[in-house]
Amino acid sequence: MNGLRLLAASACAALLAATSALACTAFQLKAADGSVVYFRSMEFGYPFNSKVLIVPRGTEFTGTSPGGAGMKWKATYGAVGLNVDISPMTMADGQNEKGLAVGMLYLPGYARYQAPDAAKAGRTLASWEVANFLLTTCATADEAVAALRDTAHVAEQVFPPFKIVLPVHYWIGDASGKVVIAEYVDGALRVHDNPIGVLTNSPPFDWHRVNLGNFVNLSPVNVPAKRLAGVDVVNYGQGSGFIGLPGDLTPPSRFVRAALFSQWASQAKDGPSTVNLGFHVLNTFDIFDGAIQSDTANQTANTKAFLKGGGAPQVVSTDTTEWVVAHDRTNRRTYVRTYGGLEVQVVDLAKIDFAAPGARVIDLKTDFAPRDVTAEAKPAG
Repeated sequence: MNGLRLLAASACAALLAATSALACTAFQLKAADGSVVYFRSMEFGYPFNSKVLIVPRGTEFTGTSPGGAGMKWKATYGAVGLNVDISPMTMADGQNEKGLAVGMLYLPGYARYQAPDAAKAGRTLASWEVANFLLTTCATADEAVAALRDTAHVAEQVFPPFKIVLPVHYWIGDASGKVVIAEYVDGALRVHDNPIGVLTNSPPFDWHRVNLGNFVNLSPVNVPAKRLAGVDVVNYGQGSGFIGLPGDLTPPSRFVRAALFSQWASQAKDGPSTVNLGFHVLNTFDIFDGAIQSDTANQTANTKAFLKGGGAPQVVSTDTTEWVVAHDRTNRRTYVRTYGGLEVQVVDLAKIDFAAPGARVIDLKTDFAPRDVTAEAKPAG
């Protein structure tokens, strides 16, 4: 089974293959009982129409190299992830049965992969195949780092549906709670330990880590009154410790908020309650349709979207929150909520027979259908 089994999507040919906007946000929370949960929002300027993909042990993959076939490997571990309809065997985000989670987040303007090398074709992967490779062959973050350093050659090459080199970096975390960020910048692999557990988009991770120092004054604790020249100056309500918090939707601002919010959130008792808490944190990053727009006649390289070619210039929405996901890496459950559905859906990895051959998919609820509780009225008191 090919790692990239692409659908023939005629619509893709009409898209401008420029760098796309993407506003993903990822973070981690830990429960009092030791459970560790990864959270992530998926925003993109092109609908992924994702389904839950189940990859069993023994699944055979063939990676991609610029000259044709790349690395061949067989899944050691079963995995569950969110796929993309134009590349249905590609997991954009997922976790495996050992509790390793991997997420691909956009890194436009900075991601540059290793130089193609025909002599290394047998171990070459494309950027969009890295998550599949790590989730099906590695059990820990350390194993994933070793696999990237010693086994995989991630070569610079075009993602056929989008006709661009797909610029991403990778959030990698295991059941112990360890998190690392893997990035390919200037043609070389860079790995960063990430105890805070946060990732957004451009610039690269080390820049965001330094930028946090600009917000050391922020706190969830309300600030006290100050007396200036005999006048009491007081805050005007709750949340005064947040004054100066960047509130825009750019990657640097979202990184700061995710880093602070994930540390400030009150610790929940266990995995399920931590998932509930984390979805509330994710709500603060939700991007509604229309919140981010681009003028097709006036865009920068890092904000161009996948737009239909031709026609008069127009202002269009470029990013919405397509779905959010939580991977409980301790209890091996994956929770998903879509933009249209809102209802949280869960996949229990313990109930999946990963020995049964053949990849499977689960359709996600994407329609807004609230439950009518009118008939459930009962006497008060």
